[in-house]
Amino acid sequence: MPGIILIGEKRRMQKVPEIVLTGGPCSGKTTAETYLSEKLRDKGIRAFLASESATMIITGGVHDIVRLAREDRPKYLHAEKQMVLLHLDLRRRFNQLAKGFPEEKRVVICNRSVMDAAAYMTEEEFKALLEDCGIPLSEARDSFDAIFHLVTAAKGAERFYTKENNPARYESAEEAREADERTLAAWIGHPHLKIIDNSTGFEQKMKRLLSAVCRVLGIPASIEIERKFLLSRPPFIPSIPSRVQKVSIEQVYLISAKNPDESIRIRKRSQGDYSVYYKTRKSDAAGQGIANVRQETESVIKAMDYLHLKTFQDPRIDIIRKNRYCFVYNNQYFELDEFTEPKHLRSLWLLEIELTEENDRLELPPFIQIEREVTNERAYTNYELAKIP
Repeated sequence: MPGIILIGEKRRMQKVPEIVLTGGPCSGKTTAETYLSEKLRDKGIRAFLASESATMIITGGVHDIVRLAREDRPKYLHAEKQMVLLHLDLRRRFNQLAKGFPEEKRVVICNRSVMDAAAYMTEEEFKALLEDCGIPLSEARDSFDAIFHLVTAAKGAERFYTKENNPARYESAEEAREADERTLAAWIGHPHLKIIDNSTGFEQKMKRLLSAVCRVLGIPASIEIERKFLLSRPPFIPSIPSRVQKVSIEQVYLISAKNPDESIRIRKRSQGDYSVYYKTRKSDAAGQGIANVRQETESVIKAMDYLHLKTFQDPRIDIIRKNRYCFVYNNQYFELDEFTEPKHLRSLWLLEIELTEENDRLELPPFIQIEREVTNERAYTNYELAKIP
């Protein structure tokens, strides 16, 4: 059954789009850089590649990184910090470089980013690293337009796993699987995390990645394919057999004078002491000939802008507040929403998944009690749910 399809431009104000390629060892990240650069160029998009800082540090002098991790933690953490600082500088330089081509369509592609360091540290060490580098969680994780996790060949394509094509790779197949899982867990909580597994051959894996990247960049138009399910009873969150990130969401619908069929919302997405703010405009795509098609424009806004826009709340629509529990099951990224406001929604739980392709395999988590799919039921859109009775 097809999910809701959103078609339209997605942009973050005047910011050059940024995506991250991440994943376990021998997942195809380096090959994907070159592949995406070439294929995107054919589509009229200039790709700027911020290569992996960890490989540069390890091959540039810290060849004994594994020994340091075991025997000399202060030196190891110092090396990790330099990897993060180098990445931040590369990211900044490539963004500035991209801004020098304003007449062209552009994207900055980062091979790994700050959150990847969390896979090789304790939670306490990573928190200290962010503080030392002056990076809030919202900047380290949520400042990218999308994250693409390429699953290591050691999971599903074992005979192709090798250490020969990367001098910085040292993991056994088992260690690679563990690193892959830790890396994926580090990015859980990002609003647009895509998992590209090994269910197909490598060439098709690259094509699936390209298709997913094109959708994020709006080629030919950015498409979001979602499916939504109503729970029959509240879940027991501690029973979810994977890492869970809890995010608090406040969503406000604004008055739209331009078009009565258009909805404008602002959203505050918070975790811990940090928040990211979004403004989203949605409207029906007339003439598309497809059910559940909407045009969408999304941008990141500042906290003061959020407070100002909040004064234009549509008086017919309540503010929605919900807890979002993000988790991965069987290489699928799920978002589980617990509604807390308004009052009449307090018993409502919805499970959502954003697919890469319309016909993607979907395996619902067995530990979540589903009543039915409500993807195409207008009554379960946030806009309808928030209407004041």
